[in-house]
This record gives sequence, C-alpha cells and structure tokens, in this order.
Amino acid sequence: MSTEHDGPNAKIVEEVLSGKEKIVSHVGASQYDAGGIAACGLAGLNFVRVVLARVEAGLTDGRLLEDVLSRRTSEEAISICSRWSSNVHLEVEDILKVPLFERALALVSSTYGKPDFERFRAELVRLQSTPNEYAAIVITRPPEIITCLKLLIRSGAGKQDVFIIFDSHPRSEYPDGAGLIVNTSVEATAAHLDKLLAVDDGLLADSTLQWQTQLLAQFSGHYLVPKSRVANSVEELTEAVLESSLLVLKMQAEAVDLQFQISNFSRERQYMESELEKLRDKLRTERQLETNLRSGAEASRARLPKHGDSPRQPSSRPSEPSRLDSSSSQNALEYFSSPANIQRSRPSHESTDYLVAQQLQMEMEREQRHHKNLRAGPKRKDALTAQAKQREFEQEEARLIAERTVLQQHAQLVFECGVCFDKFPEDDVTRIANCPHEFCRACMKTYVVSKLSDKLYPIFCPMCLADDVVVEPGMIMDDLVQMLGLTDQQYQILQELQIASLSILLHCRQCKEGVFVDRDEYEAAEIIVCPLPRCNYAWCKACQQAIAVGGPKHSCDGSSELEHLMQRSGWKHCPGCKTPFQKSWGCNHMTCMAPGCNTHFCYICGESIVRSALQRDVRAAVTAHYQRCRLFEDVPEN
Repeated sequence: MSTEHDGPNAKIVEEVLSGKEKIVSHVGASQYDAGGIAACGLAGLNFVRVVLARVEAGLTDGRLLEDVLSRRTSEEAISICSRWSSNVHLEVEDILKVPLFERALALVSSTYGKPDFERFRAELVRLQSTPNEYAAIVITRPPEIITCLKLLIRSGAGKQDVFIIFDSHPRSEYPDGAGLIVNTSVEATAAHLDKLLAVDDGLLADSTLQWQTQLLAQFSGHYLVPKSRVANSVEELTEAVLESSLLVLKMQAEAVDLQFQISNFSRERQYMESELEKLRDKLRTERQLETNLRSGAEASRARLPKHGDSPRQPSSRPSEPSRLDSSSSQNALEYFSSPANIQRSRPSHESTDYLVAQQLQMEMEREQRHHKNLRAGPKRKDALTAQAKQREFEQEEARLIAERTVLQQHAQLVFECGVCFDKFPEDDVTRIANCPHEFCRACMKTYVVSKLSDKLYPIFCPMCLADDVVVEPGMIMDDLVQMLGLTDQQYQILQELQIASLSILLHCRQCKEGVFVDRDEYEAAEIIVCPLPRCNYAWCKACQQAIAVGGPKHSCDGSSELEHLMQRSGWKHCPGCKTPFQKSWGCNHMTCMAPGCNTHFCYICGESIVRSALQRDVRAAVTAHYQRCRLFEDVPEN
C-alpha cells in the first residue's frame, strides 16, 4: 500500500501504466472521519463529479491520474459526507436528482444481478466499451456503495483504460481512510470488486429468511457519463445553488403544510376521543339502568305471597295465566268483572272459571305492586327523568328539523366562485356568455381590472383559458363589465380597447387633436384628411407631407406637382432625356445641355429636331423643321 509519504504520485502513475496494481489511501480521508455514517453513495458520486471537474479544468492523461490519486481530490470527495449526518440510506437515483449532480452526470443505464467475479467482469467490459473517455459505474450492494471509474490515459505506450475503485469505507488494507484501488486489468479489478462485495452463500441457502435479507445477496449498477455542457462553471454552479435553494424552500413549505395537517388531525382525534368517551359513559349508564330494572323486577317476583287456601287442581291450566302479560290479565279481569259473563260461565265450568279469575286478580295486583316499587325508587325516578328529557330533546330536534326544512325551501341558492372557491348567494354571481363557469363579483372585477391595466382585449374566462380542452373560451362582454362597478377611467380604457380592433387613433399636426377613424378606411386611403370640423388639414400617409386642398395631384417624389407646374407655365420636356426646360428669351430652337443627350427640339411644338453633335446635321435639320414651324415668336407691337 502506498500512502502520501511513500513517494510522489507520478511514480505511482508510472507503475500503474506498467500494469501493476496500486492501492492509495490518505490518512483521515474517510467518510466516518467526516461524520457521514450512511453517506457512501454521496461520497462515490461526488468522487466522480470531482474527477470530471478536473477534466473540465484541462487535466488529462498522466497529470489527471496523478491529481485523482492526490490527497486534495480524496478530501474534496469525502468532504460532502460531513454535511449528511443522518443514518438514512440514500439511493443512487435520489442522489442524482440533486442539482449539483443532475447538472454534471447523466445516467445511461442500470443493471441488476448477483455479485460474483464473472458478473463484475462482464460489467467492467461493458464499462470499457462505452464511447466516452471517462465513465463510471456506481455499484450498490446493500448496505454499501462503491464506485468504479474508467479513465482513458494516453502515454508513450499508447492509450490505456485505467480503472479506479473508490471505496469510502476503511478496510484492512486501508484502515485509516478511503481507498483508491488503481489497475489497468479488467480481471484484477473484477476480482477486487468480488472481494469487497462478497456475499455469504448461507444467506441464499436459508429459505426461512425474509426477502429483505435476500436482497443483501444482490447488487445494482448505475452507469454514469459526463454531460456535454460545462457543469462546473460559475454560472452553472450558481444555477445549481439557486435550484437547490428553491427545492429547500419547497420542502420547507411542504413540511409546514404537513405540520398544519398533523395539528388538525390531532385536534380532530382528541375531539373524536372525547365524543367516544361520552358515548361509552352513556352506554354504561343505559346498561346499569337496564340491570337495575331487571334486578328490581326479579326481587318483586320473589316477594309475592303464597295463596295456600285457594283450591288448587292438578291440572296445568291455572298456571298458564302467570305467563300472560299485563294487558291480557287486564282484559280477562274486565271480562270476569261483568255479572252477565260470570253468570253465563259458572253453570258449565264454575270452579275452573273462578280459579282463572282469582289467578288473574293476583297477577294484576303483583304487577301493580311491582310498578309502585319501581316508581318509589330513586333509580326509577332518574330513569323517568331521563325519558322525559329524551322526549323533550326529540320534540326539540323535530321542531328544528321542520324549521330547517322550511328555511331551506325559502333560502337563497348559493354558488361556489371558480377563483376564490368561497360560497356566495346567487345574487352575487357573474356569468360569462357561452360559458358554464361562475364567479363572484369581487374576483371578476379584480380579474377584469388586471387585464385592463395590461391593455389586453378581448378578455376571456380565466377557467376556460386554464382548460386545454376548451376550444372557444367564453368572452367577457360589455353588459357584464357594467355590472362590476368600474371607475370612469377604467371603463374608458375598456372602450378604447374595444374600438381599437375596428379603428385607429389619428393625430392631426395642424389642430394638435386626436380622433379615432375607421381602420379599413384608413388602410385604404392614401391621402389623410383631418375629420374634425374647421380643420380639413390633409397630408400624405406615405411621406407625411402636407397637401394643399384643391391643388395638383400629390406625389411623394414631387413628379406630379412638377408636371402640373410645367403644364401651367408652358414649360417643355427634352424629347430625349425628359429634362424640363423653360425658355426665357431667344428663338424656339432648344439644345439640351444634359451630358450625353445632344438633342435639339422645338420649344413651340415640342418635337425632336435632331439628336447629333455635328453642326452640319444640326443646321440641316433646323432648316428643314422651321420651314413648317416658327423659329421666333411674334413680337407684339407697342
């Protein structure tokens, strides 16, 4: 084992590239020294991130490998463990969701299987075949996580793949810090992984163990490659810190919400427990009352007097009336109390009927004494009081139910606002045409005012806009806006927005006023005339030049005005180059002085005489032309 004091890392790099296996460990650079008991996953992923950061900084080949094996890299990778003091095991997928790692590492694929030499060798071959020069596999065999990093190193001997096993757990080979096992051989690296992640075969042989224990005999591997963008720049790290801060704020808000829900549930549970205790007390009272009533009835039956002087027949008929209820005894007594019935029954069965009547009389007296004893007792009095209170409560409840029913029949309907979700009377509802949604006036006014402040029109239903299924959202019309109580300024803004689609605001430079004109007419017109009375200022829409009313036809380049001026003044154009000419004096033979033109024409008829620079041609053509035209104007006599 080589430590930081055995020699420079450059020598270790040379030995590794020559095919030797080296184990590098730095004293104190362990996850347990940093305080992270269950932070091996954090340390492994952070090691990969730190190495890729070195690559982004420009380190390659031997310099990169030497820096990876340095104490600075190990301490930087392990330092993250001091910030995770929890004993909760972190999954690789969860760690990769943290912005710090999510911006630097990309998860390519995952694999699962039984940890043995052949499987590790196959995974390392797969890692070696990745097109990336730098890649890693994070191996999880509960409860440990180990990282294997592949680096492409170029040296004098050519290109070599170097495998670095980063183990943040102290072992017998590196008891004082994390271990870096460096090798260029796939087989040697696989053998080392098999040794580190060995599984007791007895775990799989014992079928009585639970499936959680069986998971200890399996491993998972996550293949990671660097992302294409720069992940360790100042901008990226700032963005990662910002995302982490927002994530912390979100989790804090969720925690506060959960605490609020727990508090509500606790209060609800206490209330339900108190109600349950009240119901239990009431049930015990009812059962005790029932027990007392039964014991009193049995005691009264036991104290009944024995009528031994009455004739008793062996027949079982005299004993049957004892099982009759009080109503049957009363009916029978009323029957035998009638003299007519007694006289009719005695001739045939006088003795039997007499015994029956006597027995019924005894049963009635016994029941009367029993009820009298019950009424006299304090418990019976309490029971009667409870029954009276119960009847009073039932009558009161029936009255309240009847009143509630009447009120519900005459109560005003309510609706739920689609924005604030409060319930309001139906008089406060605002409905949008061709839309099923309902809102309160306060929410609708706030929504409309916000849209008017942003100068947005038309104003659509907010719930329709939030629903992607709705094709034609409801539009807020003018009649609905008038019900909301907008200010004059807000309503004026609405009117301007309404007519903005059909008109355009026109500003006159003459009267300094503005007025809305029809948009279609404005777009079709070329000459704009101020529509305000007593103004009539006109200008060209294209060049914004003023146009005289009643003057010549306007042209932006002035050609139309010039043509009008020439026609009015009698000026002529050169037939050759169309240059305008004005004769101030002399003959009607005009010579165009434009460069390269050499056109001679008549000022009277405007015809071209000749186009030549030779004097003989000019003289001949002029003589021929003015034989039929006048060379000089008639001079008026004074």
